[in-house]
Amino acid sequence: MITWNFPPNNYGQITGLNDAGIETFRGNPLDSLAREINQNSCDAKDTKNNGPVEVHFNLVYVPAHFFPERDRFISILNSCREYWQDNARTKQFFENALSIMELETIPFLKISDYNTTGLTGANEGQRGGWHNLIKSVGSSDKDSQSGGSFGIGKHAPFACSDLRTVFYGTKEVNTGAEAFQGVAKLVTHLHEHDEPTQGTGYFGVIEKNRPITATAEINALFRRSDIGTDIFVAGFNEKSGWEEKIIKSVLENFFIAILNEKLIVKVGDTTINANSLAGLLEKYTKNDPECLSYYYYEAYTLSNRYHFPNKDFLGLGEIDLFILPGKDLPKRVAMVRGTGMKIYDKGSFRTPFKFAGVMVAKGEGINDFLRKIEPPTHNAWEPDRHENPEEAKGIIRKLYGWINEKIRSITVVSDEEELDVEGLSQYLADKDDPSLETQAQQEIVQSGSEGEKVAPKDIEIEINHRKMKQTAFVGINESFDVYQETAAATEDQEDMQGSGDGSTEGSGKGSGGEDNKRQDTGGNKDQPGDSKARELNEGNSSAAPSKNVRLVRSRIFCIDPNAALYKVSIQTDGEGSGYIGIKVIGEVGGEPAPVKSVILQQTGESVDVGKNGKIGPVSFYKDKKSDLLVTLEGSLRCALEVAIHAN
Repeated sequence: MITWNFPPNNYGQITGLNDAGIETFRGNPLDSLAREINQNSCDAKDTKNNGPVEVHFNLVYVPAHFFPERDRFISILNSCREYWQDNARTKQFFENALSIMELETIPFLKISDYNTTGLTGANEGQRGGWHNLIKSVGSSDKDSQSGGSFGIGKHAPFACSDLRTVFYGTKEVNTGAEAFQGVAKLVTHLHEHDEPTQGTGYFGVIEKNRPITATAEINALFRRSDIGTDIFVAGFNEKSGWEEKIIKSVLENFFIAILNEKLIVKVGDTTINANSLAGLLEKYTKNDPECLSYYYYEAYTLSNRYHFPNKDFLGLGEIDLFILPGKDLPKRVAMVRGTGMKIYDKGSFRTPFKFAGVMVAKGEGINDFLRKIEPPTHNAWEPDRHENPEEAKGIIRKLYGWINEKIRSITVVSDEEELDVEGLSQYLADKDDPSLETQAQQEIVQSGSEGEKVAPKDIEIEINHRKMKQTAFVGINESFDVYQETAAATEDQEDMQGSGDGSTEGSGKGSGGEDNKRQDTGGNKDQPGDSKARELNEGNSSAAPSKNVRLVRSRIFCIDPNAALYKVSIQTDGEGSGYIGIKVIGEVGGEPAPVKSVILQQTGESVDVGKNGKIGPVSFYKDKKSDLLVTLEGSLRCALEVAIHAN
């Protein structure tokens, strides 16, 4: 007998709507669907067929009376709603499902693959690919070159079904045998004998819940004519903008497989292959801030990119790295396994230039290792999943180190990049501006005859003796971690210029800051800067005694550019009291920032702002930050630096 069957649970475990496998993919169901389906199809490639795997996504509307055993299924939905009537969320789900079943046509997303083996083992009981897909939970028998390893990806189609129901049809390569079966992941309910059921039921032959294998008993709408597999997602939400979302997912995750002609994907009327890839990337992802595949494609294909092959990384096989420098690139590397699917975007690179990159793990050994440390969603590499976590962490650390080393090697030979600082162009003349020539001619006339040589003017140079100090830098509307530089001044050091290299990821260099002059302790005359040092302390007898503290961490970032409001966070290596100075970073040093007011965020108390922008006294702490809210005069937006002065 062929119908829907939900086996009894023998009064055991009750199954609710929150299926763990389905919930894994509910956050971004269409992206997950595209990733899992294409990965599974690539894993099932028919090695005897030289063509690429093809996967087609099409929306079809099935007349309601063609839904397999529709009346029986509606009766089951009603029983589920009745059993869970006290659960508002579950009751709402089944009311919506019942409304879908009353439509004249029911939307199905039909997914078909070609040049694959199909699902084997439909007639072999508890063995083979059919059994692993339809009935097994948390199991997989794929090899190292395959994408899946948990057997959880099969739940992704259910996350896209408002009926939580999926049908499968296949024609397998070896015998040409056909099979068809439906799976509904619903909830425990009472069957016709008022006994509780399991949450998962099957459409097919009731005896042993077997698939339909007799060709004549499979509805023509669901029959598979070519070798391969069909998946029908019943109750698909056709208003979800599904085509663009699936296209973007394919472009983001499978651009390497498509470019290498291992995969072709058709979404509705759109064909994604090696020839159309560049145009589709430009159309769908180039201007989408959440998509990076357009830049990865350029890094993988352009002739001016850098290629770093490694034929045998740590004895695990071949890996490849492609890096393309460029000022508008995201500073990310796509981490790709041998299947051609991107696993994730690696960031956190500390380099003085921007770039896009692609790392492809080709060797069998490295793929086997990486496969073991991927989570069920295949979007990260997590060494703690390995049977030997410390060994896995070491391998990943060396892989990241190798990538960093190759990227850093580019800085030696790469050209100086042109920086486009927002707002700066209004202060710089165009090099082709004809007014420049007129201005130059006027200056020549005013100075005398053309080409007249003038004796150079004398320039007074004042040598300052001061200690190196710590400064933190921030760009306009940006925040950077502090780069610390410390140095102890000795008595014979002269012309020690206080500076800091504020180069963290995405930052440049700067210098300046409130002077922290070294005072002569041997009875000599005042050194340059002594008067200023006294000025900083003048009239502040209430401050704590001087104590040497060093900046451990400091950040400045703009939290309201219209109000010129900045937040300054300071943490030192010891406790004490003193002052801070804030300067506007300039090309040849800095000048005191026009500070209007300062508030200690932790208490809401105002902090005094003295001469030359001196702020304090401020308490410094070893184990916690001091957060200051600094308001500048006017709507000033600028790059700032901060320096601390112990008392």
